[in-house]
Amino acid sequence: MYESYFGFTSAPFLLNPDPSFYFDSRGHSSALSYLKFGLYQAEGFIVITGDIGAGKTTLVRTLLNDIDTEKVVAAQLVSTQLEAGDLLRAAITAFGIPLKGTSKADLLATLEGYLTVLATQNKRAVLIVDEAQNLSRDAIEELRMLSNFQFGNQALLQSFLIGQPELRTMLLSRSLEQLRQRVIASYHLGPMDRDETRRYIEHRLQKVGWAHQTPQISPEAFDEFYEWTTGIPRRINLLCNRVLLATFLASEQTISGASVSRIAQEIRAEIGEPVLSMPLSAPAPTQLNQTDAFNTTLTQGDESDVPTAAWSSPIPSVAHSGVDAPFLLCVTGSRGACLRAASLLKALGNRSDLPAARLLHIDTPGNFELTQDWSEHLGLRVPDYRLRLPPGSGLTHLASTLQQLDQLFEQHRPTAIIVQAGGDTALAASLAAQRHGIPSVHLEAGLRSFDRSRAQEVNGMMCDHMGDLLLTSEWVAHDNLSREGIPVDRVQFVGNLLMDTIRALLPQVSQPKYTLRQLNLSTAILKRKNGVGLVYLQQIEKNADPAQLSNLMAILRMVSKDLPLLWPMHDSTRACLDHLGLLASSEGDILPLPIVPYHKMVGMIGSAACILTDSALVQEEATILGIPCLTLHNHTERRITVEQGTNIAVGHNASLISRAVAEILRGGGKKGRLPKFWDGQTAARITEHLAAWIKAKGLATPLPADAAQTNLALEQCSNFNH
Repeated sequence: MYESYFGFTSAPFLLNPDPSFYFDSRGHSSALSYLKFGLYQAEGFIVITGDIGAGKTTLVRTLLNDIDTEKVVAAQLVSTQLEAGDLLRAAITAFGIPLKGTSKADLLATLEGYLTVLATQNKRAVLIVDEAQNLSRDAIEELRMLSNFQFGNQALLQSFLIGQPELRTMLLSRSLEQLRQRVIASYHLGPMDRDETRRYIEHRLQKVGWAHQTPQISPEAFDEFYEWTTGIPRRINLLCNRVLLATFLASEQTISGASVSRIAQEIRAEIGEPVLSMPLSAPAPTQLNQTDAFNTTLTQGDESDVPTAAWSSPIPSVAHSGVDAPFLLCVTGSRGACLRAASLLKALGNRSDLPAARLLHIDTPGNFELTQDWSEHLGLRVPDYRLRLPPGSGLTHLASTLQQLDQLFEQHRPTAIIVQAGGDTALAASLAAQRHGIPSVHLEAGLRSFDRSRAQEVNGMMCDHMGDLLLTSEWVAHDNLSREGIPVDRVQFVGNLLMDTIRALLPQVSQPKYTLRQLNLSTAILKRKNGVGLVYLQQIEKNADPAQLSNLMAILRMVSKDLPLLWPMHDSTRACLDHLGLLASSEGDILPLPIVPYHKMVGMIGSAACILTDSALVQEEATILGIPCLTLHNHTERRITVEQGTNIAVGHNASLISRAVAEILRGGGKKGRLPKFWDGQTAARITEHLAAWIKAKGLATPLPADAAQTNLALEQCSNFNH
């Protein structure tokens, strides 16, 4: 309808997959390379997963266009609500083979005969199964049996499994262990970042004759396209198509950010999707399915597949024998641990002289939950193992974690574990590793607030004394460890991993105005002359002291009279404050928000005039981003942020806080500087120390088929049309 108005040769944003519009983003390029690598290997299974609308089908059709049909015969299954017998018949039909008999023996003989004839003609067969998450387990097992067809030493059939994240969940079942061992590569296709989203839109428009003239698209419009679609291609196509239509109907030539935002909200309302973004503590249904599905088959599947402990086995990235190859296990269980793990795992994956890295994430009910959306914005891989603790707290969780880690280490023994800081997760993993004689590496070692009443303080000390290699983020930690009698040869100064993660995340950071719009809130608060402050507090539970909370709220209301405050808060915090009637006061200017994804949180921190917090992690973030920070405690384990950074410890002293805020409004507040090795290169230093430590200890060496050889094979076949 609008094509002739803008001078387009065709519609640029149709929802149907079209390989002629293929855009070579980083993710799609990597996924296509894995598919071509699979063709090059000519055996086994390739697994490609991605969210709905991520571009998986377009990827497959692009691959099919590149295949040399003189050498490869490809068939595709798109209707996968199939049982084992149906799958066999569907595969035969997809290859265009005439049916000879209806029994399973007849079907197998028919397919094997056809594949053998292809082999004698120097051809081979590839079966591409789209929407593979819909297959039954029996059907997937049938695929594995078909991979046993051989002609001499040549595999007759190779299979590519393409599906949504639930496919990875299914493949984690114990009953599919034999198939997992035949997966030669797997890749998860995530969303595009902000810059790629812009280039994707421009790419599709240029394909139909657009030359940056009609329509003109403002930079704010490109930002809004990204914010409302989070870089998912199908969402981008849907929104762009509607925006172009609306621009045509209004007889306009320019697309503004405001028009994109308005139409995005209309689309969400039409499809019944709430405009309010779901907080991480209560993920949207699709996120919940993708996340919870990875927590083993405790509520799904056959009981025979349920492990004794609630953890799941990994999908291998490359084929290996039934015995675990040497691997490093990175353990996470908190927001901060996941942030640091994102950078560390990337760096470990680039080293061919280190064992492969695997990720174990431990979910604690009511606390931080690692969602698909959160992982993809960080570039954090899907956990290889995931453990969900039962309801409870304190020692109950510690005991449950120890019990389940004990079983995990019995069956999958890592070369070493990597834990962080002083959470209960780090303590449990260190204790379990100590029991099994597994070396432990402690990141963020030596941090002390000197407040022994805090469990985190005691946990950190115990992890340091059990750790075989202690990696510190600041020099003061070395003094703490030395006073406690820990030998200096166990300690290495590496810097702050959080800096690496934030630096990598900056291209995706979302400005607060976009966050408020997506929450369906007014952006007027951002236009105040003094700017806006940010409050971030640890979760406040029902048993918190009402008098202390009342005093805290009085302080925040006092600050907000001069500096309006944004406050992303956990559901438990809001419920507690509502119960006590502390959010109902009209005094001051405080805007409560749900917890938002990290790229939005970084945007709010970076745009704030100052931050009021009790979180050591936020103190780091403030120093990294150069934002004045007022810590509502008298003690902090991040003393470096006070000594060198932008942080001031003010406790709940209203007078100190009032003077500090006045200084911030008058002159910008404490400037600070970045401490040594907070430079974005910490992950590289860690991998260097790990390589030297592992070699000195003689702990393990990688298998011959290491990451370097895999990368070389990918490079060799990156332009290979087979």
